[in-house]
Amino acid sequence: MTLSDQHSFEAVKALAIAGAILYLPSNMIPVMTMTVNGDVEPLTVMGGVMEMYHSGLWPVAVIIFLASVVVPLAKLIVTAWILWFHGTVHWQRERSIIRHIMIKIGSWAMIDIFLLSVIAAVGQLGTLASVHAEPGALFFAAVLLCNVFSYELYKTSWIWETAKE
Repeated sequence: MTLSDQHSFEAVKALAIAGAILYLPSNMIPVMTMTVNGDVEPLTVMGGVMEMYHSGLWPVAVIIFLASVVVPLAKLIVTAWILWFHGTVHWQRERSIIRHIMIKIGSWAMIDIFLLSVIAAVGQLGTLASVHAEPGALFFAAVLLCNVFSYELYKTSWIWETAKE
């Protein structure tokens, strides 16, 4: 591994740690405030999923749950797993396959932030309803960006390199 690769590897580790640290507040701090008929309700990611489900939009709720909760957490876990076994011959083929799957899934990583911005733009119905983004959305976007950048920086060839004894 060259010096440049070593710096990139350290950046991947830093991004994975930052993403893991930011994951908790991104799911605990409200990402949006929804006002409907004067009823103001701050919503976390799961609160948004439940709101969509209770509104009869269960397919949207499932998509948001998968894209906003399952995929970011899975990407963090897979990144940690890949980094844990870095430089070893253990599960090289599996790590390579899973990394490629996560990259494919990663192209949909920002769909929920896009959905929030569309809901906020469309949801401005004056006194009837409104939707406003909250600080949790920034934490959530930061987690997604940490995931995207860590996968972009980590080279598949590193999986196949083993540490010299």
